Amino acid sequence: MSHKYFFIVNPHSASRRTGRIWPHVKEEFEKKLGRIDFAMTKGNIHATYLAGEALYKGYDRIVTVGGDGTLNETVNGFYDANGLINNNVVLGYFPSGTGEDLARTFKIENAGIAEHVDRIVNGVVKKIDIGNVQFLKADGSMHSRKFINEISAGFTANVASTVNTFPKFMTGKIAFLLGIAGSLAMLKNREITVKAGGKEIFSGKALAACVTNGKFFGGSMKIAPEAEVNDGLFEIIIIKNMGRIELIRKIGTIYEGSHIKDPKVMTARAREIQITSRHKVGIEMDGEPVGFVGAKINVHEREVGFIV
Repeated sequence: MSHKYFFIVNPHSASRRTGRIWPHVKEEFEKKLGRIDFAMTKGNIHATYLAGEALYKGYDRIVTVGGDGTLNETVNGFYDANGLINNNVVLGYFPSGTGEDLARTFKIENAGIAEHVDRIVNGVVKKIDIGNVQFLKADGSMHSRKFINEISAGFTANVASTVNTFPKFMTGKIAFLLGIAGSLAMLKNREITVKAGGKEIFSGKALAACVTNGKFFGGSMKIAPEAEVNDGLFEIIIIKNMGRIELIRKIGTIYEGSHIKDPKVMTARAREIQITSRHKVGIEMDGEPVGFVGAKINVHEREVGFIV
């Protein structure tokens, strides 16, 4: 069966490196596929529009060339008011961004151009879970958005906001460590309540609450080592009340994934999660600040094909 590929390219990702390498990447794809159709993103949410437009035009394989944020925007373009625009849509990912955390879950982050091209053209399609989140915007209105890798609330959202102010040449682990350092001055443990499957599992002060589909976030932190992208469940990781010195001392355990053994870390799994607070607690989604809790999160099990 022949497929129609459409490429969504964020030329500004990875400190504009994506734009610089795209001519070579395009050449490699065209060696295997013939002439390809593509578009460059021109700003926030443009990838969402491009993905939806491509699906309405009959393309069934949408390939993101960029970072986790561009990937998130692309996935959101797969949906309209009635759900998936094309139930057979397949997502391809050529990782070229700041964090590339989902790529780490699939163990494709260190591949070269030729390897990525071969995988996207000849790889296996794996159906993966997609998250849907209802959350508050600054004006108090409720919004709905999809995520593919993770969503988190609290200090981690503050870090994401800080990282997004950095020059784009700062990428990966260094960028997020600097983001943590830059956010320490405003570290506050907020009172939050977390429900899983309708049952309250935590209420109290917490540094952060994370709900993940993939294993990594924050530029290679192994936040959820047991996560599986197609098991119909999200991992919940709650980091309880923690001060600056303690956080600095324990940050390495999060990169290793051994933090889940810490008595101040609580884990659970669920299909439906709710995070609420009487405070204004920020949330980030796939590395991008999006709004505030309360957040209602549910899984769309094995909904979108992903080329691995």
